[in-house]
Amino acid sequence: MEMRDSLRFLGRPAFALLLACALLLALTPAIGMADDDNGHRFFVSPRGSDGNPCTESAPCATIGHAVSMAGNGDMVVVGRGTYHEDVAIAVGLTLRGAGRPTIDASGMNNGIVISGDGAAGATVTGFTVKNATFEGILVQQTHGVTISDNVAEGNDQGIFLPHAQQTGECLAVGLVPGDCGEGIHLWSVMNSRVERNWVGNNAGGILLTDESGPTAFNIIDGNIVVDNKYDCGITIAGHNPGGAPGGVPQPVVAGIYGNIVSHNRADRNGVAGEGAGILIAGGPPGTAVYNNQVVENEASGNGLAGFTLHSHAPFQDLNGNVIAWNRFSNDNLDGDFDFSPVTDNQTTGIFLASAAPLVGTVVQGNEIRNVYYGIFTLNVPPIAVIANHFGTGVTVPVLQQ
Repeated sequence: MEMRDSLRFLGRPAFALLLACALLLALTPAIGMADDDNGHRFFVSPRGSDGNPCTESAPCATIGHAVSMAGNGDMVVVGRGTYHEDVAIAVGLTLRGAGRPTIDASGMNNGIVISGDGAAGATVTGFTVKNATFEGILVQQTHGVTISDNVAEGNDQGIFLPHAQQTGECLAVGLVPGDCGEGIHLWSVMNSRVERNWVGNNAGGILLTDESGPTAFNIIDGNIVVDNKYDCGITIAGHNPGGAPGGVPQPVVAGIYGNIVSHNRADRNGVAGEGAGILIAGGPPGTAVYNNQVVENEASGNGLAGFTLHSHAPFQDLNGNVIAWNRFSNDNLDGDFDFSPVTDNQTTGIFLASAAPLVGTVVQGNEIRNVYYGIFTLNVPPIAVIANHFGTGVTVPVLQQ
């Protein structure tokens, strides 16, 4: 059955998401608008000089210098080589790697930071970004950004610092180790795309949060997110208690909603810490992660379940999420003990647990195999066994508590 046909059977949550998708499609012309040939081009090469005019024949030596000269709609083309920089982008330019240049951010906070309303429409493509203390690529408080065809590896190095030197997102919370912001992080970002990136060997892979405002209507598609051993492959985590105070959504204030996570591969994440293939979670009361679609992804060999939903407190909104047409195998290798005394110490494809009953959650058409529990739930409306496909090696298709 085609996806567009199957959506007819998903009911009200999916219908709401279709409206969100329509809004997203209406806005997509703004995404990547910096990649316009009408803008100026600036060139960077390891053999260049920042005393040069950054032309193709007389390139700059540093990415940061070229970026400082560029404006909205301009392009900075970076030649093959290694650049030891923390690049800050505050305008809607295109930063394009030619020949897969490397940004080695060893000893620096980040590799690339895109921030502020002025950076709307920025694009970053074609880079390897590695060894940052925090995120490899951080997108913060902006919209219409595209992060595509990059490699983010070996970032989050701050987790290896002595505990007394760890700060911010590198700090552990209870038994959960810090993640330092993960390989790619969207922090209060809207109408943006993270596509076809390889994100591996960071503390965690791709992270969406809402500390400073909503993170909504983004597309996370076609990424390979593997071997991020201390946290999840793809994390959608509500951090702002203003997202749904008293359980009532405040979408203008905060919350993570209307995002599409599709066609990603999330394997072998969280095995040395605590991490799922794909996670939706809310922290304190008032957090909100609702009406998101997780569709046509693949996850295997992760520390927590292939898809995991954790709603840890009352008066949250983690309702109306759609988990459909994914493939999960051999996940929850470390067990899930976050809802003790209800614990899951068996391999599990999908784990859904909430401190208060969830509504509108759709779990349909997933292919699950090589796990003890196909679907393990707590405080979730009944899920029909026939709604999903349970292959070889599944002992208990659905356990509901």
